[in-house]
Amino acid sequence: MTNMVQRGASRHLLSIIFPQALGIFLTVSLCAQQSISAEGRIKLDVVVTDQSGSPVSGLGRNEFALLDNGQPNKILSFSAFDKISATPDPPVEVILVIDEVNHLAQDVPDVQPQVEKFLRQNGGHLSQPVSIYRVSDAGLSLTNQPSTDGYTLADEISHKNGLRQLSLDEDDNTLDDGMLRDNQPFRSRPLHVQTALRALGSIVLEERRKPGRKLLVWVGYGGPDGARSFDWTTEFSTRIREARITLCSVTFWRKPPRGFPYQFFLQGVKFAAQSDPSDLALEVLATQSGGRVLENTSDLARMIGQCVEDASAFYTISFNPPRTDAVDEYHDIKVQVSKPGLVARTNTGYYDQPVYYDHSNLASRHVTVEQLERTLAAARGDSATDISRQLSGLELTERMSSASLLSWKARLPGAKAWAALVALADASAFMDPPPAEVGAGAPPDLAAQQQMQSRSIDYVLQTIPKLPNFFATRTTLRYRESALKPGQTWKTAVGDSSLYLAGTSRATVLYRNGDEVKELVKGKEQEKGEASLKMSVKFGPVLTAAVDAARGDLVWDHWEQSATGLQAVFHYMVPKEKSHYQVAYCCLLDDGDGSGPFQRLAGYHGEIAIDPESGAILRLTIEAELQDNLPVLRHGILVEYGPVEIGGKTYIGIVRGIAILRARTIVGIHEWGERFNTFGPFQTTLDDNSFADYHVFRASSRMLPEHSPATPQD
Repeated sequence: MTNMVQRGASRHLLSIIFPQALGIFLTVSLCAQQSISAEGRIKLDVVVTDQSGSPVSGLGRNEFALLDNGQPNKILSFSAFDKISATPDPPVEVILVIDEVNHLAQDVPDVQPQVEKFLRQNGGHLSQPVSIYRVSDAGLSLTNQPSTDGYTLADEISHKNGLRQLSLDEDDNTLDDGMLRDNQPFRSRPLHVQTALRALGSIVLEERRKPGRKLLVWVGYGGPDGARSFDWTTEFSTRIREARITLCSVTFWRKPPRGFPYQFFLQGVKFAAQSDPSDLALEVLATQSGGRVLENTSDLARMIGQCVEDASAFYTISFNPPRTDAVDEYHDIKVQVSKPGLVARTNTGYYDQPVYYDHSNLASRHVTVEQLERTLAAARGDSATDISRQLSGLELTERMSSASLLSWKARLPGAKAWAALVALADASAFMDPPPAEVGAGAPPDLAAQQQMQSRSIDYVLQTIPKLPNFFATRTTLRYRESALKPGQTWKTAVGDSSLYLAGTSRATVLYRNGDEVKELVKGKEQEKGEASLKMSVKFGPVLTAAVDAARGDLVWDHWEQSATGLQAVFHYMVPKEKSHYQVAYCCLLDDGDGSGPFQRLAGYHGEIAIDPESGAILRLTIEAELQDNLPVLRHGILVEYGPVEIGGKTYIGIVRGIAILRARTIVGIHEWGERFNTFGPFQTTLDDNSFADYHVFRASSRMLPEHSPATPQD
């Protein structure tokens, strides 16, 4: 019965004290890549074949092993797919690419009828949705939608109807044109390989925007190019894998020339100095993607069918790459199957990047609050710039209280130094206080804890409904990390998470009838989404947080000495399965183009500091429970309450609010005539909100006699 009473008290308390602003805090909208916490950062689609080359289904997770640079790596997720018991959703898409540019002129007329033959077989009923690209002198064209209607697709390519044109913008960082070297074969072939590579890159980025696995069957020549490019090698490896494309290279020649010895170029390129034009041959890229190389046969339709067989049964696994500080660190990967006679085909390697993980602030020096204050005292007489530079290289190991922070405001030589100190103190807001601020008294017994909570309930029930309608001024300091420096790319882990003041804004908020009803910024009503992080602190209850916290328990944590006296600090935790804490982060999906949302329910925990005598809530924190595989690593909120005067009376109102977020940045890239988004390094964003100038909002009206015009004095 005692536990039931305590749990009930926790429920009532939390349903009242959560500020309405946390409704916005709890749903943060920014930008990144959807990922399932149980999945690894690297995802592989694996086809297992028997000695006849036919796909094998029905294998279990324990029958697979993964070697990364020869060392075992843990498989974090495993899925098995076939056409009967476990079909993939969405289904595997087949992408046929008809390369008219890189066939010999006498072979081009034979290609299209063979493709149509494949599409029309089985009465035109295709086992997988098919889309068709055509690479020609006019550019790159595509069927409007993937379809399982083979007859319709055959008619489209036969009459070239229904194909939409895609541009191949050559104004990008493409390879320089060049003739094949004298010791290379195929000098008699048309030299449009760069067109093929550029088209392949454009197709990969187009398909990267779609979810699910794809089989890309390229019908055409893809031999060596006349120039080398390590950047293109790493980009193709990464983007093909991200798009979940298995490439099948099909060469259809009436009179085949000498074969290209692509087998000599299948080892991954580790350094730029090792780059060779043949590294970008379609046969090489196909093999490295886990696909096939088929050539020198008169039955093109049959070869396409062989490639499509890979959709009938496959497995999807994921794993995490090891941490690295080296950009473009090549890793050889092999998937092994324990049953004898079976062979696994998948990506043969990947390029590990520092940005795949978050990195600690390498530029920071850890200090206590006492050490920080000694540093500030020693810096008296220094300029604001010098002080801000010193502070930017520090990181607190314990919480700097609001009282300690405010005590330095008048002693610092300017706004720049003050802004740097606020950033440093706010970043410590969720840490434990210094030992000197932790009360030494014994923990209260359970009855005393219940009494404190009961007083808090009574205080809030009696106070919140009686709050008058009022205005308050909110000042927001927005802190950000520096952008990538020259020479740094999306692959680089910055290593310096120092914050700088990116902007300041002031808003007047109107609280009426128990809720915030209007927000004015610089005299105008705030536009929706004007605040970049939407982290403005508001007033009133948040029911979603109340429901979650009601399912948890308040647990005694410690006494804490503050400027206003002794505080009783309780801890709470809400597990994910009982949470309504929605973390929304937009916009980059694993299978997306940077426009789709990431949304995730997350558990959370926090602290509530209570005045043990009056029951007033003095501090509230919320921190999301997030795994390191997510694009959002940290999201924390702190709200502090204190005495405010409204209309000559004293109430407990919000005086300070902090919101901190650490999440991936999004970097835009221009490659192969396309623009797309990808992950950048993790960065911290912090908003500091302070509230002041509380005053009563009053409205008045007058009753005038009917038909009596008002005089100017009225």
